Amino acid sequence: MDNWLEYAGVFFGIIYVLLASRSNIWCWLAGIISSAIYIYINVTHQLFQDAILQTYYVVAGFYGWWLWSSPSQTFPQGEGLNAKTNSGVISFSLQQNAKLIFFGSLLVPVFGFVFSKLGNSLSYFDSTVTIFSFIATWMTAKKILENWLFWIVIDLVAAVMYYIKHLELTSALYVFFALIAIYGYFEWKKTLAK
Repeated sequence: MDNWLEYAGVFFGIIYVLLASRSNIWCWLAGIISSAIYIYINVTHQLFQDAILQTYYVVAGFYGWWLWSSPSQTFPQGEGLNAKTNSGVISFSLQQNAKLIFFGSLLVPVFGFVFSKLGNSLSYFDSTVTIFSFIATWMTAKKILENWLFWIVIDLVAAVMYYIKHLELTSALYVFFALIAIYGYFEWKKTLAK
C-alpha cells in the first residue's frame, strides 16, 4: 500500500511542478493531492515534521489557487517595477531575496533545535527544508521569479534528506524537482521579459 501511495504522491508532485513551471493554475490541485498523500506517508513513517510541512503545502495550495484565480489580486512589486506584468510574474531585487534568506537562516537553528528535541535524527536538514519551503511556497503563490532559485537548493537538500531516510523514490523525485525548477526559472524569466 505504501509503495502505491508513494508512487501516487510522486506522480501528483511531478504534475504540480510541471504545471507550476507553466504558470498553470491547476498546479495547486495537483500539489494539494500530492501533499495530502505525503501527510499519510510521513505519519506512518513517524516523520512528523515532514507531515507538518506537507500540511502547510495543502493550506498553501488553497491559498495559491485562490491567489492565482483572483484577477483583481495585486501581487507584490519588486524594486523598479511600476506595474504588474500581464502574467503577474515579478522579480525581487537581490536585497529583497537576501532579506528572505537572512530571515530563514535565523529560523533554521531554532526549528532544528526544536525538531531535535522531538527525536528527529535529521533535525537540521528538516528545519532547513521546512523553513525555506515555507518561504518558497509563499513566493510561488505570489509569482516571484526567484522562488525557483530557492526551490533548486531546497529540492537538492531534500533529495539528500529523503535518501538518508530510505525513501529513495522520493529522493529521486526531489532531484527531478530541482531540474524542473531550473526549467521553471527560465520559463518565468521569459514571461517576465515579455
